[in-house]
Amino acid sequence: MRRKVFALAGTAIGVGAGAIASRSVVRRRRRNDPEAGEGFGQRRGQRARLVHRPDGAAIYVEEAGPAVARGAVFIHGSALRTDLWHYQMPGVGGQRLVFYDLRGHGRSQTKGDADFTIENLAHDLEAVIRDAELEEAVLVGHSIGGMIALQLCCMRNDWLGPRIKGLVLSNTTYRPAYDTSIGGAVVSKLERVVRSPLDMLGGQHDRIQRLRKIIKPTDQVFLAVSFAAFGPHASAKQIDFTYDMLADTSADVLFDLVKSYRDFDVTELLDRVTVPVLVISGTHDRLTVPRASEYLAQRLPKAELRVLEECGHMTMLERHEDFNDMLQRFLADVLGPPAEPLGAHP
Repeated sequence: MRRKVFALAGTAIGVGAGAIASRSVVRRRRRNDPEAGEGFGQRRGQRARLVHRPDGAAIYVEEAGPAVARGAVFIHGSALRTDLWHYQMPGVGGQRLVFYDLRGHGRSQTKGDADFTIENLAHDLEAVIRDAELEEAVLVGHSIGGMIALQLCCMRNDWLGPRIKGLVLSNTTYRPAYDTSIGGAVVSKLERVVRSPLDMLGGQHDRIQRLRKIIKPTDQVFLAVSFAAFGPHASAKQIDFTYDMLADTSADVLFDLVKSYRDFDVTELLDRVTVPVLVISGTHDRLTVPRASEYLAQRLPKAELRVLEECGHMTMLERHEDFNDMLQRFLADVLGPPAEPLGAHP
């Protein structure tokens, strides 16, 4: 009995010491954060609208830059929203920039009745390009956004060259996302084992959503998001912002996303994507490991790979200056200098 008491006491002391250590680490990161004053989530585009889809989905679109017939379309990652592009929304090289929320994310409500698949999300992207009347476009996709961009390229191969002029694939993959996360083989096998119970659990998303609303962020949650999505020196404010976006995404969409990853695989189609591609990764990306980006760069006919040292999954936030420099050069090379607004006269 005495041994059990000592064991329980030792466990309690260990947990308490761990909590104190976590709190100390988080406070130090917040205190020394150069991005502490950034107003994440407060920047908006110059023009905004909804694109209505046949199944009832309403896709929120906002833009920056001149209203011209060529520009870049930004596709965010899973459980995020257009606010992800905080450092890009003010402008990149004077180009037209088109941002949109994936169905069910951010301001894109309702999510509609169509199956939540990468293919249908690619149809949404096609609709956004058409609605924006872009005759020449570069697709900038992060994580699942890159998967959607690749899917559209494979579906609309006739657009490659005439309309889709290039791709920027940031922290993305070419096959089911489970396979190219850290510990991919184990994660992929585990996902197949728990697939049925996970889908059954998804049917209880209303209850799960109510539970999520009463769960408060902790230092441990902060450190988990930091480890999964960022490099070792990331801004605390950026980590908090990312968690806020994740927490704001409804439970049913999270379960939809999990299912959408399963059937995505363009491995055998990459050689058809013959436009210029900039592939961006981070050495500390644990959600989409760097070897996935290396594979993309090897298999895509006109790809350039850039790997950012000590950077995680959120390259456009964590290394935004480097990201914007690379993006600006790529857009200038592929689209040329910014054009005059439509209807403008010299």
